[in-house]
Amino acid sequence: MRLLYIGAESGTSLQRAAAFRRIGFAVLHLSPYALLPPHWAPWLNRAGGPGIDRVVANGLGRWIGGQRFDFALVDCGDVVGTAALNVIRKAAPIIVNYNADNPYLNPAPERLRWSILHRALPHYDLVVAVRRDGIEEMMAGRGARRIDTIWQSADEVVHRLLSPTLEEKSRWSSDVVFVGTWMPGRGAFMARLIERGVPLAIHGSRWKRAPEYRLLQPFIRSDHLEGFDYTRAIAGAKIALVLLNGQNADLHTTRSAEIPAIGTAMCAPRTPHHQQLYKEGEEAIFFDGADDCAEACKRLLADDGRRQAIADAGHRRTFANGTYNEVLARRIIDQVTEIKHGGSR
Repeated sequence: MRLLYIGAESGTSLQRAAAFRRIGFAVLHLSPYALLPPHWAPWLNRAGGPGIDRVVANGLGRWIGGQRFDFALVDCGDVVGTAALNVIRKAAPIIVNYNADNPYLNPAPERLRWSILHRALPHYDLVVAVRRDGIEEMMAGRGARRIDTIWQSADEVVHRLLSPTLEEKSRWSSDVVFVGTWMPGRGAFMARLIERGVPLAIHGSRWKRAPEYRLLQPFIRSDHLEGFDYTRAIAGAKIALVLLNGQNADLHTTRSAEIPAIGTAMCAPRTPHHQQLYKEGEEAIFFDGADDCAEACKRLLADDGRRQAIADAGHRRTFANGTYNEVLARRIIDQVTEIKHGGSR
């Protein structure tokens, strides 16, 4: 079986492509972003990227040549428009879009960024999106024909239990860690945790933009982390935090799957999704606001046995939930097979 995978060659996109390989697919992984000139992102975000689709289509045509595939998967799709899909369609009879973001909000804070995807959406045979309130209606309203909504996923290889060396323990150990990018509101949240005495470690990009940066600076350990360094930072912590992106209407995020998969006790916002995925107080700890989070963390830090029991139970629950990339890959393959045999397209 051959898969044409169009997506970034980094981050979770790279991990999903690897998952298809692990379950037996021959994968040609092409990054549409490699076809674009430097500083293309502002061109897309501020002007909707006129001309990007044609550049990507021409480049993909050169790379694909006369090759044929069982199906194609476009990961994200913000720079893959109708012209590019026409090129892909010549190589693969079925095209799937997977998007872990939320390009369907109307109006969206980044609506120009998603204008290429919006025009292309009706041309996909299957559109896979992360579960959010009302997401199916938003997708259908933009022309998606066959829709599947899924939980965010961890990766079986990257996000797993580790046996760290003494050097790794020294480098990555912390009491409470947050690994993620600064966004408006997150600086104030972290500042409140620090004021309440939470022993915090922060890894991630853009934290210098936080108005509270002077207070946060001593607690910032590193910039953006990927791959096993990301895993080591979470595995080295006694507790790992989840923060949600309110602009995306998130009720859970990738860390909601990744932190328990790595085997660390998770402290996350109390949302319907988190309550559906994990038993509160047994498989994860939930909070309402920074003060509640601070108290929950301090109680858990003071009780090693309970904290480890929650971490272990949360880890086991990830397998029952099926929140892993190989499970997602097989789910997509099942639907592609159904489409091939005359299912709804």
